[in-house]
Amino acid sequence: MEPAVEAAREPAPRPVAGSGLNPAVERYYDITLDLYEDLWGEHVHHGYWDEGQSPAQDGADRHAATDRLVRELIAHAAVPPGSRVLDVGCGIGGPALQLAGPHGCTVEGVTLSARQAARANQKAADAGLAHRARFHQQDALSTGHPDASFDVLWAMESLMHLADRPAFFAEAHRLLRPGGTLAVATWAVRDGALDPGEQELVRQILLHQVMPDFSSLEEHEHLARTAGFTDVAVADWSRAVANSWDPGFARIPQLDRGPAAMRDLARTRGVDVLGFFHAGPLMKKGFDTGVITYGALRAVKPRP
Repeated sequence: MEPAVEAAREPAPRPVAGSGLNPAVERYYDITLDLYEDLWGEHVHHGYWDEGQSPAQDGADRHAATDRLVRELIAHAAVPPGSRVLDVGCGIGGPALQLAGPHGCTVEGVTLSARQAARANQKAADAGLAHRARFHQQDALSTGHPDASFDVLWAMESLMHLADRPAFFAEAHRLLRPGGTLAVATWAVRDGALDPGEQELVRQILLHQVMPDFSSLEEHEHLARTAGFTDVAVADWSRAVANSWDPGFARIPQLDRGPAAMRDLARTRGVDVLGFFHAGPLMKKGFDTGVITYGALRAVKPRP
């Protein structure tokens, strides 16, 4: 982030846990919707670059890199064209519209943010894809869909907000048809014990990003197998996505005005919005030190 952001007075983060998580996540994405869209465009998620590429030099720009991340997860999970997909944590619909457009899928997207759902539906209409992509404000663990409703359950950078991850994997298993595929891309934490400094870094990231905790990639694999999935495959994409937090690349034009802009933003939207900015340097440190990781998971619901 810009030096002005570092100079802004950091508010005391509000811990989020238990029953208070969903309203907090809803509020966070309601108040940051346009900020994320200004910063990251169509996709509210990381980008994907080849080893050694720098987005500021020879690498793809953010828009191309975020598009590529969707393609990489489609390939990793072997998502069949024309699938019926439930997109858990759909954001403003970027990945869902990529699935519904070039990949020919029919997508139901769910998000806790009413503003995100409305924006995603508008984007689907603008793209001529409203007949294949619909978005709703719903809790991912209580969508009301019957058993075996979907060919694919897609979760791109949404599991971090779910406190009950075993319940997510169980619900994904219930909602998928036999032979159906679970496709996950998620932030994670390095497996094993962390020292006190690393624990504090993780705590700060969780508070600013409105997340209850992190699981390691190994834990995600275990949860998938425990829920009854087979053919589980996990890939570590940490080095491929870390450029998303390059301070010279991940910046917002409004910040050029300095600390005064931050104070105005806090007054108009509430102090919680500042967590959006403070998370950037923390995430970069997390990737640089290897404490924060990122991976993709594919799992299959077995046929009888």
